[in-house]
Amino acid sequence: MNQRPGTPRRGGEYLSFVQKNFFPLLLLFVSCTLLFVFLWWHYRLGMRRYIDVDEFAHLSWAYQLVSGRRPYVEFLLFFPPGFHWFLSPLFWFWAGTGPLLAGRFVAFLLFVLLVAMTVYLFWIVRRSWTAVIAGIILAFLPLPYDKFLEIRPDTLATLLAIGGMVCQIIWMQKITQGHDLSHRRWHFLSIAGFLYGLSLFVLPKTLPQVVVAAIVFVSFAVWKKNCKYRGDRAPSPKRLWRVGDNDKYISFPFLVGLGLPLFVFGLWALKLGNLDQVVYSLTKLPVEANKISQQFIMMPDLFFYPNSIFYGAGGWVRGLLVNHALWVLAIFVGIYRFVTPFMEKGRAGFWEEILISGTFIVHIMFYIMIVPLKHAQYLIPIAVFVAWFAADSVYILWTRMRKTQIGTTLFVAIYLAGLIYLFVVNQEIETPKLAWTNKETLVGMEKLFTTIPVSEYILDLDGRTTYYRHPYPVCCLPFGQFAPYLSHPVPSLSEALEKTQTKYIFEGDLKRTSTLLRQDQAYVLAHYLPHPEIAGLLVRK
Repeated sequence: MNQRPGTPRRGGEYLSFVQKNFFPLLLLFVSCTLLFVFLWWHYRLGMRRYIDVDEFAHLSWAYQLVSGRRPYVEFLLFFPPGFHWFLSPLFWFWAGTGPLLAGRFVAFLLFVLLVAMTVYLFWIVRRSWTAVIAGIILAFLPLPYDKFLEIRPDTLATLLAIGGMVCQIIWMQKITQGHDLSHRRWHFLSIAGFLYGLSLFVLPKTLPQVVVAAIVFVSFAVWKKNCKYRGDRAPSPKRLWRVGDNDKYISFPFLVGLGLPLFVFGLWALKLGNLDQVVYSLTKLPVEANKISQQFIMMPDLFFYPNSIFYGAGGWVRGLLVNHALWVLAIFVGIYRFVTPFMEKGRAGFWEEILISGTFIVHIMFYIMIVPLKHAQYLIPIAVFVAWFAADSVYILWTRMRKTQIGTTLFVAIYLAGLIYLFVVNQEIETPKLAWTNKETLVGMEKLFTTIPVSEYILDLDGRTTYYRHPYPVCCLPFGQFAPYLSHPVPSLSEALEKTQTKYIFEGDLKRTSTLLRQDQAYVLAHYLPHPEIAGLLVRK
């Protein structure tokens, strides 16, 4: 086919594109390969690693929902039911230990989605191949690596909150490009609010991020309105909430999206029959239960000391040092972006920089200053931003060095060496963890399920006797530790066991009967003995 004179050949254009972007394409390919390797390690470890006691608890609560028991009223729960509703389908398709393994696979899929969402968040803000680095670092970070493997609501809640942030930034970018708060972009805003609301419905720990998002949303709307009215009289406070020529309210889509999950939950809570108990369970109960932090003090830096669980070995090994270097680097870059939000895109990118860096800083402050029991899972939302800003440091370096041929070549050499080093360190950290399997736990659970009829009552202090009847409204928790702090006292344990003639108590590997109140420990000691064949199970004398 003849081609018009002066029209560039497509093959030539493609060749020119490849030549011009050879190094970025090469680095992107190598980076994606390493990311897939790291994700494979997550899958490999997740399906074989030992089971944390919290995982048993969440699955047990999910099964109780499936079986028709009313949370907050018939059994103690201080989480919103979002995550347990999410887990419910596992019991539609699997039985025995099947939901446990399926739950681990779901946890892996959620982590993959979180990595993808983190990469996409970086892409819409920086528009650079270095976005994949955020995924690599998130998949590598030793702390809180193991918590991503587990069946817990933190990963899902963080995924939803980051999804809300992505939609909010897209909305702000669309509005900035259009120079008006056009109601035609309302769907991004409503989806952002909906995802933020869902994150709270799954786990209220995302509240700091939602608060920052709401503040940025209001500030951005006020800023855009002031820009529109600049040169004229300032808009009234009432008009600051209105959009475009049709005088639509800009706050409406965001608030509707944010409130919809909470509204649905409110209607469902009314049907439970005891709204006062529901409100207490989700507000005062967590605060009262966490007063045990007065006895079990956990400092913010607890998991940053040598720890073989997270770093693969004790001592100041390379895994620990690299982890700390990434955290410190990310914190410095996050603070830099917060105090210099005009540096990257000028005024157009001001609010997205404030949103991301502000959320990062608030999460850190919340963990250090407010969280009473500083368990490692509280670091999950922070880790996303550690990965983001550590990748941002590479982006800053790339934009500086790519301006010259020598700089580009030097960057490629340093970057490839860095990837190789991360691969080696990852092998050192994760290989020892392959020995920590869940095989013995799964075999023990199957033996328990086949030995004891499912019609029996079992006081479950651990959570793994999922399918049995509950003689007591509290399960899966060391409730004796926090019972003295509760303004709504729990019932008498001994009376409940006598009334139901409960034959079995499952205390688990952690020997949780030792956490009961003294009078309850005395009752158990007087009436129960260890089962001769099943570890962690006590049987009535």
